[in-house]
Formats: sequence, C-alpha cells, structure tokens
Amino acid sequence: MAENFQGDRHRPTGVHRLLSALTAGNIVTVALQVFRVKSDDYITTSLQSYLWFFLCFLGACVLGGLGYLLGQSLGLTDKALIIFAGLFALPLLAYGRGRKTATGGILSRLIFNQLINRTESKENVQRQIFPRTWIYLRAELLFWLILIGLYLGFVFILGLFAGLFFSSFRQGDILDFLIRENNFSGSTVLTWIAIIALILLFYLGIILFFSYFVARLWLFDVIIALEEVTAIQALRRSWQLTRTQGREALAVALISGSMLVPPLILCGFLSIFGFLSVLFLIVLAFPLYQSVKAVNYYDLRSRNEGLTFDLEIVTTNPQQYLQRVILQTPESIELDLALGGIGSRALAWVIDQILLWVGIFLFWYFGSVFYLTILLPILTNAFTTFSSGDLDQWVEAIASLSTFALTNSYFIAFETLNKGQTPGKKLAKIRVVRDTGQPVGLKESSIRSLLGTVDVCFFFVGVLLIGITKSEKRLGDLVAGTLVIQNQQGGQPIPDRFEFRLRRLKLPKR
Repeated sequence: MAENFQGDRHRPTGVHRLLSALTAGNIVTVALQVFRVKSDDYITTSLQSYLWFFLCFLGACVLGGLGYLLGQSLGLTDKALIIFAGLFALPLLAYGRGRKTATGGILSRLIFNQLINRTESKENVQRQIFPRTWIYLRAELLFWLILIGLYLGFVFILGLFAGLFFSSFRQGDILDFLIRENNFSGSTVLTWIAIIALILLFYLGIILFFSYFVARLWLFDVIIALEEVTAIQALRRSWQLTRTQGREALAVALISGSMLVPPLILCGFLSIFGFLSVLFLIVLAFPLYQSVKAVNYYDLRSRNEGLTFDLEIVTTNPQQYLQRVILQTPESIELDLALGGIGSRALAWVIDQILLWVGIFLFWYFGSVFYLTILLPILTNAFTTFSSGDLDQWVEAIASLSTFALTNSYFIAFETLNKGQTPGKKLAKIRVVRDTGQPVGLKESSIRSLLGTVDVCFFFVGVLLIGITKSEKRLGDLVAGTLVIQNQQGGQPIPDRFEFRLRRLKLPKR
C-alpha cells in the first residue's frame, strides 16, 4: 500500500501545555531533529568557541614563555621555573576553557528557546551568559573533581579487595598453572574463558558506573544558562532533577556516546584526512551534545515540575519533532505513526547486543565444557586415526557456524514471534512492521537480520541511511520493505490529532 512520509513534521505545528515524558531514545532523536533546524548557526557557534579556545591557548603559551624567561632571570630552579611559567599561562588558559563551556550554555539556551517557542536573539543570550564565564569554569572544575574523587575511591576500594584476594597466592601458583605448557588442558582453557569474561564484565561495570554519575551531573551548564544559580547549586540541581530518572539519564548518556563510535571508526580509515575529520567531528559533536542536554533538561522539567517556573511559557509537544508516516491499510484505514528514530534504535541495538553476546559467551563456555570433558575423550577413543588437532579444527568451524546462526536467530525469532520486538526494541518502545503497517513475518525478519551485518560492518552504512532517508530505513529495511515505528501504547504522549482517521468509502448504488 502507498505510504506518505512527512519529512517536514519536525517543525512544530501546534502548542499545548499537556506534556508527557519522552523515552531516552526519543530524547536523543528529538535533539537531533531540533539541531537540524538551525544546524548551520549551531555549528558556526561551536567553531567560534573552539577558535576562541585555540587563541587563548596560544596566548597562554606566549605568557608561559615570558614567565619562563623571567624566572630564568631570577635564577629559579627547573621545577620552580615550570611552576612560575604555569602561573603566567594559567589565567588565560582557564578563561578560554570557561568561555568554551559558557558557549555550551548559549547553545543549550538557544535550543531550549526553540522548544518553548521563545524568541531571543543570540546576541542577547551572549550578553547574559558570557559575564558568567567564571561560574561555568568553577562548575566544570567541580564536575571533574567529583569524577576524579570517585575514580580514586573506586581504585582504593578495588585495591583493598584485590590485595585481600591475592594475598594467599603470592607464590604465583595460579600464574604458573595458567602458563605452564604441560598443564594446557581443558580446565586451563575454561579458566581462561572465565577470566576473560570476568574482565569484560568488570570493564562494562566501570563504564556504567562512571556514565551514571556523568549523566546525573552533566546538565550543570544548561542549568546555569537558564536559572540563576551558582556552580555548586547547578551541580546539586542536576542531581536533583535526575533523582527519579537515573536509569533514563544513564541511557541518554550511553546513546549519545555510542553514536560517536561509527564516525570515529570511519575517520580511522581516512588516512591523511583522518585528523581533519576528527576535528570536524569534534566541532559537530559539541552542539549535538548540548542539544541532547537541552532536550533532556526540558523533559525533566516537564515531567517533574511541569515547567511552572515560567507561566508565560507555551510549549510544543516534543513528539512533533519526530518523523511521522501515514500508512494505508487494506481496510482503507490511515494510520498516523511516529518512526522509531535513530536514538531509540541505537538504544535497542545496544541492549540487544549486550544480551546477544552474553548468550554467545554462555554458548561457547558450556560448549567448551561439553567438548573438552565429554565429546573429546569419546571421539579420541573411538577414532584413533583422528588427532586432537583435526578435531579442534572441526569443532572451531562448527562453533563459528553455530555462532553466526545464533546471532541471526536472535533477531529473526524475536521479531517474528513477538510482533516485531526484540527485548531491546521492547525496552526502547519501538517495533518493526511492514510498509503496510502489518506485522513482519519470517521472510522480512530474515532479510533484515542477514543484511544487518552489512549495515554495521561496511562503515556503518545503516546509521548513515537512517540519518539521511525520510523513512529512516537502513539497508535491511529498504530490501525487506519494513519500517521501525514507535510503540503507540503504554504511556505514549497524547498526539495533537487522532492516530486513526477513517476515510469515507463510496458505497455502490442499489
């Protein structure tokens, strides 16, 4: 059936005061759509902030050199010379960093004004925010000091546990057992697999631990730009706003960070142009992150306080910034649906990959246990002509094929049997449907899963297609004829118009 993509629906068309909470994925998607409206202006502002910081850095280097020469004339020692030169360079360097952070507050305020339909010139915003540059600097320093304190405390506690755990193995018994060649047996292999899994889980836990605190505190620059607070009050305010939405804030931070991975990998393949690409990515990422912060702050104020701090604010429904599609069913019913969005799809993909790789690890671990303890002794005794090396090659080939089948079966089974939803898509509140709005079948799910490898491995072409196509389809969706849409149930925001519009049917004359 025909489908009509409304590519211009990211611009607000109606206003009301009834707001509903956005999902973590939709916060990122809305932030990207808001950024696109005035992307040229935001990128220019970001570039200006980095140029200012670069000029301040050059000026700090000049002042540091003058301080070094002056210290030599005073006969200071080498260590004293470094400290003396640093004292000359530090004020200008600190001002440059504070001004850049203040520019982030300017970007967030402009984007927030765009969300609430408030007209305020960029020059007026700069006149109000740049005089508070030192407040921004103090807030950022406190932010990093908190993270460094958490890191030092984490390392101290981890060191205590590690010291207690390994105190009984000072003779190196475990290390000798693992590296001794004559002990390279099935138990050694299984031990190495378990150790590697524990190390990966440990690093994943560290990432989640620090990302949680970053997500709870990183709104300080938006708060300073929109509220009359000090540096300490801004950090407390950020912690307070995310008090009951810690998991959502963590999901927003993880999605925002994961979206930088594809372009960074792509920059690594650009050879001599890689450095310039990274610089462009840094300039582009700055306003994007500020847009995510502004939308996140907007959502938290809406759900927690109803934006009652200013009664004159008339806000738009943030769902208006999502791309929408009208599908016509065989029963001549038009369905007005919001597309999944790159933020929600990124969140679903991360969750699915974590669950999938946990399952693959368990498959390999218990498969290794079965092969080394049961299958290998039976086969070597029954077929004396086969060596253990030949059996290992066959088992590796079978295990690789089974892993590929398991990876694709995960998506095919869930999308076919669970109405287009994997566990990740269910948590992100999105689902896969056909272009006609009907549930996907085995054929569509298989095509999407098999082409998912192409979408990810070939320079993340799927991410690029989702970003540039009006239908937000990756390669697998284009070939399979599918769409990823928002789940229209379970506490979704109230739309500005009915989701279903019946068309008048012409009845035959009797």
